[in-house]
Amino acid sequence: MSSIVWLRLLLIFLLAVGHVSLWIWLFNRINALGLQRATIKRLEKMVVLLCLLLPFVFLFVEWRYGLWGNSWQQVWDRIQEPQFYRRGSIATLIYFGAVLAFLAWTAPRWLAHRPAFAVAKKRYHLVHRRLEPRLHKQNPHWVMGAKTRYSLALPGNEILSLETNIKRLFIEQLDKAFEGMKVGHISDIHLMGQISPDFTRYCADWVVSNGAEVLVLSGDLVDDARAIKHLESAFAHLPSDLPKVFVLGNHDRAYGLVEPARDTMVGMGWLDAGARDWQIHSTRGAIQILGSELPWLDRHTYSTSNPIAGVATSSRPKMILGVSHSPDRFPWAKLRDCHLLLCGHTHGGQIRVPGIGPIISPSWHGSRFASGVFYEYPTVMHVSRGVSGTHPLRWRCPPEASVLELASRPSEPSTLPVGSKK
Repeated sequence: MSSIVWLRLLLIFLLAVGHVSLWIWLFNRINALGLQRATIKRLEKMVVLLCLLLPFVFLFVEWRYGLWGNSWQQVWDRIQEPQFYRRGSIATLIYFGAVLAFLAWTAPRWLAHRPAFAVAKKRYHLVHRRLEPRLHKQNPHWVMGAKTRYSLALPGNEILSLETNIKRLFIEQLDKAFEGMKVGHISDIHLMGQISPDFTRYCADWVVSNGAEVLVLSGDLVDDARAIKHLESAFAHLPSDLPKVFVLGNHDRAYGLVEPARDTMVGMGWLDAGARDWQIHSTRGAIQILGSELPWLDRHTYSTSNPIAGVATSSRPKMILGVSHSPDRFPWAKLRDCHLLLCGHTHGGQIRVPGIGPIISPSWHGSRFASGVFYEYPTVMHVSRGVSGTHPLRWRCPPEASVLELASRPSEPSTLPVGSKK
C-alpha cells in the first residue's frame, strides 16, 4: 500500500479514538456536577448509548445514500481514491471535524497528565508498600453478597486485595514540630452488605497500628440504610484519644443517608469536618481541620474554628489539614493555604490499562487526579484509591490504606500569590 493510503487509515483510526475520547470525557465530568444520582445515571446511560450508536448511524447514512459504496470492497476502493476527502455526508464530515479538533485539544493534556508524568514524585518517598492479594481466601466471611462472590471469580479482580503503604510527604514550610507526624488516610468504604465491615476494620487497624496520630476518612461511607450499623463494627473499637476526622460523599447523599451516617460517626467520637472546621490541640501544636463536601453537600452552619479536648497550646494553627471527598476541591485547598489535602472519590479509576493507567474517573479533571500524590503551591494533595466501591471490579488497582508521614521541605523564595503553581 502507498504511504497515502496508510495516512488515510491512520486518519480513520484517529477518528475512532477521538470519538471514544469525546464520550469518555463527557462521562467523567458528569460525575463532577453535583447532580442527583438518578439524574447522573440517566445522563451516563445516554452518553454510553450515543457513544455506541453514533458510528452505526453514520455508517447507515453513508450506506443508504451510497456515498461510500455498498460493500467492503467499494469502501476500500473509495479510501484509495484521490477524492477521498470529499466522500461522506455533510453531517458526517462536520462530526468528524469536531472529533479531530477535540482530539487535538485534549490529547496533549491527557498524555501530560498520565501517572508517569503527573504524580508529584519529588514531593513524596515511598517508605513501605505491601500488597496482600485475595484476602478473602483467608477470610471467606468477608464475602457477604452474591455480586461480590461472582465478581471475585473474574481473573485478576483485586476487589478484596489490599495495598498498605507508608508515604513520606514533603510539605512546604512545615513547622518543625510536625516533622515525622503520621496521618492515616482511608476513603470510599462503601458499606452496603456486599463486603463485610471487617475488611474496613482491617484497613483502619493497619493504619492505627502503624502510628497514625490522626485518622481521616474522606467520604462515601454507606450505600445502604441496613449498613449504617456496620459503621460501628468497623470503627467503634478505635482508641478514643485518637483524633478521627470524616467527610461524607456523593453516595451518602444519593442514598439519603447523610443524617444517619453523620449521627453514627459523631456518636463514635469522629469529628465532622463536613459540618464545620475544627482545631485539634496536640503536643506538636495546633492542627486546623478544614472540610468540604461540595459539590454534593454544603454546610448548614459556618461556625468558626473551635478547639476540642487536648493538650493546651497556642490557638494559632501550625498545620492546616484539608479534607474533601473529591480532588476537584484542590483549588479550594490552595486558596486556604492547606499544607495537605486528603481526598478519595475516584477509586484510582478501578481499571488501569498497562502503560496508560486509568481511563474512567469521576472528576472534572478526568483521570488526571485518579490517585497518588500531587502538588500545586502551597498544597500537597493525596488521593486515595479507596477501600471498596459500588461495582466490585478492580484490575491493576487494588484498594488502599495509607499512612502519610510528614516531612519538612526547605522554603524556596517565591513571590507567587496563594493558589498559584510553583
